[in-house]
Amino acid sequence: MAEPNGNVVGTGYDQTLKRVLTRKDLIIYGIAFMTPIAPAYIYGYATTTTGGTLALAYVIAMVAMLFTAMSYGKMANAFPVAGSTYSYTEKGINPYLGFFAGWAMFLDYVLVPLIVFMVGAAYAHSTFPAIPYYAYVFGIALVTTVVNYFGVDIAAKTNMLLVGVMGVIVFLFCAMCAWALTNGVGAGTLISAAPFHPESAHSIPTLVAGAAIACFSFLGFDSITTMAEEAIHPEKDIGTAAMAACLLGGLIFILQAYLAQLVWPDYTTFASQDTALFEVAQRVGGEWLAITYTIAVIISTMTAGLAGQSSAARLLYGMGRDGLLPKAFFAHLHAKYKTPTYNILIMAAIGIFGAIFLDIPIVTELLNFGGLFGFMCVNLAVIVYYFWRKKERQIFSYFLAPLIGFAVCAYLWANLSTTCLIVGAVWLCVGLVYLLVSTRGLQHKPPVLKE
Repeated sequence: MAEPNGNVVGTGYDQTLKRVLTRKDLIIYGIAFMTPIAPAYIYGYATTTTGGTLALAYVIAMVAMLFTAMSYGKMANAFPVAGSTYSYTEKGINPYLGFFAGWAMFLDYVLVPLIVFMVGAAYAHSTFPAIPYYAYVFGIALVTTVVNYFGVDIAAKTNMLLVGVMGVIVFLFCAMCAWALTNGVGAGTLISAAPFHPESAHSIPTLVAGAAIACFSFLGFDSITTMAEEAIHPEKDIGTAAMAACLLGGLIFILQAYLAQLVWPDYTTFASQDTALFEVAQRVGGEWLAITYTIAVIISTMTAGLAGQSSAARLLYGMGRDGLLPKAFFAHLHAKYKTPTYNILIMAAIGIFGAIFLDIPIVTELLNFGGLFGFMCVNLAVIVYYFWRKKERQIFSYFLAPLIGFAVCAYLWANLSTTCLIVGAVWLCVGLVYLLVSTRGLQHKPPVLKE
């Protein structure tokens, strides 16, 4: 909603963007950022972690994300401008916790290019093993870095086209799995409770750990809130679109996990956990489907890698411009392209190094560390802003729902691996030191770390 002078009601910001996005556009946008093929990144080790019940872990993760999506919608209703985990926490609670929410999400920006280099290279190497894994890493990194270096923006229509291609391939993969099952492959049936049935009560902790990993596939639905100033009805549509994107995306993830488990019941026999769904595609459709599936994975790595690398480079640029990092280096812009070229090259180097020397499970968990921490902050922001400050007494909407979202995200966050929690804690401690230095012992407002 806008006032006659062009301000967005209750925010102090001028309305400068054209409101053209419908609820349908917002839903597609959210699914695009999650990517329909997200299970390819985690299926092998996540299904091993859950004892073959990844489909159930996805259900748990989806429920948590739905409550969190509801909270994002509530904050978008209060502040119908382009928002983020940082800004909602800052406005709903205080700037200092907002800083830590942004700092945690910054970890995700650093790791997104790394994980996509790893997964894209792993699937490409499985398809064409004659070329070394590290060569694929360098190839994907080169394309991503060159595009960002020259400042070429990925147009919305191009992004939608790429997502459409991924969607078609995922549909084809699911159809071929269903066809194979009806012809006796794997479990030999389309109907089975096995992917949703833990073997024993002792499986519950591993199922929860798997659900924490499965949250990785939902990271990105919150990007819908960044389009609030371009939505026709942000107060009504942002929350609904976020929940719809979570629900539809979750159903796509659950279906893939369910069918893959039935096609390949013995999850301990994959040649490589990193490329497990490549092997499933190969079993049900032969080499042509495996290659087609790999193409979809590589497309997803390109779109996600471009956004992640660009965001992290620009965040470093902001720190350098404000004097929080050495200005001559981090605030440097290319004379012609006006891109933070040094920062882009730094992110490329981090991505290449990590893709070669780290493994996918720990990187994925660290992504979830930042994402779940941010989600907890937004859920808490709803309670503080609406229930406490504004004295809104709609118990379910402004207290119980965000409390459930916070509790589930906190429980999943606490069940990440010990290694992940230690590394994440170190990252937050680095953020604390950075905060103390940049605010001269909390004497000034914290720096802005917007996603």
